[in-house]
Amino acid sequence: MSAAPGWIAEAIRFGMDEESGAEVEQLTSEPVTSTNIYCEQRYTSADGHRIALSRAPFGQPMELWVCDLRSLRLQRIGQGNPIGANALRDAIYYVDGAGESPRLMRLNLKELTSEMLFSFGTSVMPKSGTVSPDERCFVGGPFPVREHLYSLHRIDMGSGRSETLCEIEDMFNPHVQFDPSTGEQLLVQINRAGRADLTTGGRALSGPLGATLCVVDVGTGKVTPLPVGRPHTPPITGHECWVGMTGEVLFTAGHYAVSRSAFVTYGEAPEAERKMPSGAVWAIKPGEARARVVARGKLWNHLAASDDGRFFIGDDHLTGRIHIGSIATGCSLGLCDSQTRQGLCQHSHVHAYMTPDNGHVIFNSIVTGVAQVYAARVPEGFLDKVLSLKGDPVSGADGG
Repeated sequence: MSAAPGWIAEAIRFGMDEESGAEVEQLTSEPVTSTNIYCEQRYTSADGHRIALSRAPFGQPMELWVCDLRSLRLQRIGQGNPIGANALRDAIYYVDGAGESPRLMRLNLKELTSEMLFSFGTSVMPKSGTVSPDERCFVGGPFPVREHLYSLHRIDMGSGRSETLCEIEDMFNPHVQFDPSTGEQLLVQINRAGRADLTTGGRALSGPLGATLCVVDVGTGKVTPLPVGRPHTPPITGHECWVGMTGEVLFTAGHYAVSRSAFVTYGEAPEAERKMPSGAVWAIKPGEARARVVARGKLWNHLAASDDGRFFIGDDHLTGRIHIGSIATGCSLGLCDSQTRQGLCQHSHVHAYMTPDNGHVIFNSIVTGVAQVYAARVPEGFLDKVLSLKGDPVSGADGG
């Protein structure tokens, strides 16, 4: 095992949100791209006191860092590309490619020690991956099989034995995530009719149907489509996550994705789709025939769920304001403004999530001109107020 060096201070007080009273701290300030990684999984300790973040020094490999939210100090762990997290076990998983072969590493956020779980050998490092809740299995990918066909590989953490779990057409951007409640299913995104060149990075995000979701049985590799995206719901935005231990999935759907590198055009919406809410938060549990609307009234974009399964955390794509909402009622309150301009590069995106203790919301912003990581403290009584709001998520009536 290896231990990390000492703590350093970079934090700057960002200010207080006038509407919510949330105190916001800028956790990083060096002139180097820093991000909170991604909002599908919480890269935090179980008590919410420490978070992991990544930094991309110019011309150097990606680095893994830790921030202690009590002292607002940072510590560099070392080179590595974060690839998964398990907040209940205080674990961050990352790939270290500095040696002769890439290795999957485990960082203990409490002890700040790292250990190797297994070596990928001469294999190509997966673009994305996820570790089972019991830490016995790693699933990563996508790996090209032939044109338009990609596979996920399952690796036994004990023996290091690797095998193909499944093959899925157009699965070049899988966002693969273990269901934390059982560890028996994976949530996988499929960019239907999308075309990707994993060598050059060139891509078309999807065709007229847009992306959809499926679940994969970890034991058998059986792929089960979910009634998500056209024709069941409006096209999804590509932001989805499990809802704590509930076995339910949240996703956003209903507006077009546009960037300088790829333009997704779905054509004129079918009549049935025109009656559906635009830019809404939806939910579905595998096995259900139809997704339900959780919240609407804003152009909901990036999405996360609290570990206790009660709240969703999302940003309004039009304003960049971060909201916390009740999954039960669909009502939400604005917490703070990200003040970022969400562009082509992922590090300019908000990617907000809430720590497991529901104490902080962690997000990204490029308001300073360089991507930095921020923490908004959830004010006392704020979540109770969210839960007490009354409204109709289908009509868009809410508190935020």
